[in-house]
Amino acid sequence: MRIITFKPEDYKGHPVYYRNFKDHFEYFTIVRGELYTAHITVKPTLINMILCWIGIEKTNYSVQQQGKILKILRRLAETTVDFKNNKK
Repeated sequence: MRIITFKPEDYKGHPVYYRNFKDHFEYFTIVRGELYTAHITVKPTLINMILCWIGIEKTNYSVQQQGKILKILRRLAETTVDFKNNKK
């Protein structure tokens, strides 16, 4: 299985890591010494699968699709960090 890792980011002093394997995209973040994660499943479109198969695209997801997926994951990570930091 091929795992693709994306550039890590920082949100309010907490590292956020992203990765993709098969149809699953997930994030990891550490808040107060604890690891939090969530994942989403995104099925590739038929056209992207064909473009990947013939070698035009490197993955089953275009750069634009990956950007939108990572934006959703970033929102999830931000929500997690904000919730855990505001919890008393």
